[in-house]
Amino acid sequence: MKTIGIDIDKKKAICVALEQDKDGNFNNITGSKKYFEVKDDRDANQLREFMNQLHSYFDSINPDKIAIITRQTKGRFSASPFSFKLEGLIQLYSKEIEFITPQALTSFFKKNELKLKPDFSYQEKAIKLADFLINK
Repeated sequence: MKTIGIDIDKKKAICVALEQDKDGNFNNITGSKKYFEVKDDRDANQLREFMNQLHSYFDSINPDKIAIITRQTKGRFSASPFSFKLEGLIQLYSKEIEFITPQALTSFFKKNELKLKPDFSYQEKAIKLADFLINK
């Protein structure tokens, strides 16, 4: 099974792809592209390029499941409107995109161990999400 976990942080979509082989071993198949970024959300060309690059990345991995960590829409710690624009572009992919709450991840990892450590600290949420998708 192959999964992609996505954490949207400011103007970046941080992606981690994991694969579980027949023996139950986990492999990080993320590759060299660790995140996708848009600098100017008012530039339609940049938004199209973001979407095309991300969807091509998904096609190259051919995942069984893709999910995004949900963000708050209201209140003091609400996510920026820009991040929801990126989320919409991700959702236009041809396969279904799931949404998982941070609380579900926290609850899961209180009882379960993360199978692989992230290459970079900024990938921690995305790798937890990819791991969660395989085990759920």
